[in-house]
Amino acid sequence: MLVQDNRTLERELLDFIKRFSGRPSPESEFNALALRVFRHQFENNTFYRRFCAIVNRSPANVLSWTQIPAMPASAFKELVLTSFPAKEKVRVFRTTGTSAGALVADGTTASGRGAHFFRTLRLYEASIVPAFEANLLPDRPTLSYYFLINPPKDAPDSSLSYMMGVVNRRFAGNKGRFYVRKGAPRFDELLRDLKKERKKVFLLATAFALKGFLEHLKRKKARSRLADGSRLMETGGFKGRTKEISKEALYRECGQRLGVPTLFCFSEYGMTELSSQYYSRGLGALRGPAWIRTVVVDPRTGKESSDAGTGILKHVDLANLGSVMAVQSEDLGKKEGQGFKLLGRAPGSGLRGCSLDYETLVRSSS
Repeated sequence: MLVQDNRTLERELLDFIKRFSGRPSPESEFNALALRVFRHQFENNTFYRRFCAIVNRSPANVLSWTQIPAMPASAFKELVLTSFPAKEKVRVFRTTGTSAGALVADGTTASGRGAHFFRTLRLYEASIVPAFEANLLPDRPTLSYYFLINPPKDAPDSSLSYMMGVVNRRFAGNKGRFYVRKGAPRFDELLRDLKKERKKVFLLATAFALKGFLEHLKRKKARSRLADGSRLMETGGFKGRTKEISKEALYRECGQRLGVPTLFCFSEYGMTELSSQYYSRGLGALRGPAWIRTVVVDPRTGKESSDAGTGILKHVDLANLGSVMAVQSEDLGKKEGQGFKLLGRAPGSGLRGCSLDYETLVRSSS
């Protein structure tokens, strides 16, 4: 019954993604599907069901997707959160860290890194392509792709590298070039190739690597004026790095050093614990596709903040069928129109206020 239910839900989710690629979905249809996924995960994900019991939530008393209990992202570091037998996994994506860790007998992990287990990558890939195309390639341009990111073969447990592999295959015909080798950026090689390029360029990079490349250009007193219509995508923020700068300043430098105006600078926001991504253009708000929604939660009350308020971002991602659909991030945000602005990492006190129920789960499982 589990396999049959999983396959039926997966087909419905794939159909939902196909029908609502590039356009919003009706609230009623999103809600109905979210409640079905919640029931599936409640029945088949042991640790998530225990968590729901602690917060007194079950399919019987949850009537809206906004009421679905959100598992803190930190839980992915300690628990194997799957709605299928973990031995059937085909891929595990992990958050950044130094060791991969191991699955142990009680269903927990011996690692400080978050681990997202996948039984299949069909939903994951189906989610990547239409959202990327609708947000970054609405004009259907012909571009040369340059990745300042680890290639998939060098980082097999990186969700970002895997995503860039999908982008390379789907949009660049596997002709994109990667300029990070085993974690080391090749700035001189990238600069040389950009100077020779005559076509429009799409440069995709982590924010930290992009800043490093701009500093490299500054040291060399170099510029590379990319063809009109070129664009760039940065992702990942700076995660506490000492060289953190504002997005405005970063994009201003991209204009000065690469000739890419702010309106052609895009930001991607994603999490290893999610299967879908958010995008913003220029300095605008982040917006996601029709199959993921976000609420800003007051860390003191656990309830949705007012329209003008800030709080912790809670994501509900339908494409997370095999793990946990509702994930409480460790990021602060502010609602803006139909999207949100990312404000950085939440302070420890704010996270603790949102995670007390999870701490109860950990104590009861130890």
